[in-house]
Amino acid sequence: MRVSYNRVLIINLKQAGDVLVSSPVIAAVHEAWPGAEVHMLVARGTEDMVRGHPGVRRVYTLDRRRGSWRQTLPLIRELRRHRFDLAVELSAGDRGAFLAWASGAPERVGFARPRQPFWQRRGIFTRLVPRPPVRMHMVEHYLEALRALGADPRHPRLAFYGDEAAGKRAADWLAELGLADRPYAVVHPGAGWRFKCWTPAGYARVIEALEAERGLPVVLTGAPGPLDRELAEEILARCRVRPRVLVGQTSLMDLGVIIARARLFFGVDSAPMHLAAAVGTPAAALFGPSGDFNWGPWGEGHLVIKKGWDCQPCGRDGCEGSKISRCLTELTPEEVLAAMEGWPA
Repeated sequence: MRVSYNRVLIINLKQAGDVLVSSPVIAAVHEAWPGAEVHMLVARGTEDMVRGHPGVRRVYTLDRRRGSWRQTLPLIRELRRHRFDLAVELSAGDRGAFLAWASGAPERVGFARPRQPFWQRRGIFTRLVPRPPVRMHMVEHYLEALRALGADPRHPRLAFYGDEAAGKRAADWLAELGLADRPYAVVHPGAGWRFKCWTPAGYARVIEALEAERGLPVVLTGAPGPLDRELAEEILARCRVRPRVLVGQTSLMDLGVIIARARLFFGVDSAPMHLAAAVGTPAAALFGPSGDFNWGPWGEGHLVIKKGWDCQPCGRDGCEGSKISRCLTELTPEEVLAAMEGWPA
């Protein structure tokens, strides 16, 4: 007989896209154990991905870069106060493993990984899940942790919920841009790493085609960091039309609401691409060194565009450590626009 759980802690201390891609685990917990109270522990800066989720009672954050063990102690005390029955550690890292154990949950599930320390294999987790197949999508990968407990998740989908304040900010921005009642496209060229990005000239050509050939005004978005700002400036310098620009102005939650109201999304393998999949906006995503079989936009109606070279995906930070991925830089605007012809249906 399968054990029932009343309080479940889900831990994912990876990037924002990883946190969003793990959102089907929340629904799967409620499906398997109706009435269970679900809490989540995520890295600071990624909480917008699950903060509005109605299936999550509380979201805790941890500063992975500056959080000392002394600063972690209050978090541990708070976790232990809730007396979790089950801790599910999805990020397969040392800190997440330790916090799963420190939570005091009697059942602790995590993933096996190469060269995993002995203390994790035998001391931390009560159930260690074998590494899923390499070509399994990360949605299914994360759900393997619950399948190991006897759950049978069906029809998993990403879920994102913007709050009322984000909805109002998005409405105000769109009104200022003259897009309150008009269809538009979102182009988000950036990613966490530049070697996952396409060329400024390529982005400029796609923006021109969306505006001139499809009649879709483009909203250019990006993170507030220097990489996205620099990339946006290079795109604008090459673009013969002037898109609306919101680079560096939105939070992840704001961006999710803006993408949800868009006709389509164009970008690369990134958290905003997963946001598009979560809110049901058709996404065209360029893939280079990362694998679309793991990280492609989840669901129907999306489009993955790639060179299809034998060396893809290599998982490296550019060709031969150059920080430049030729499988992306040599992908021409003509190839991309040809792939997008007739899409979305």
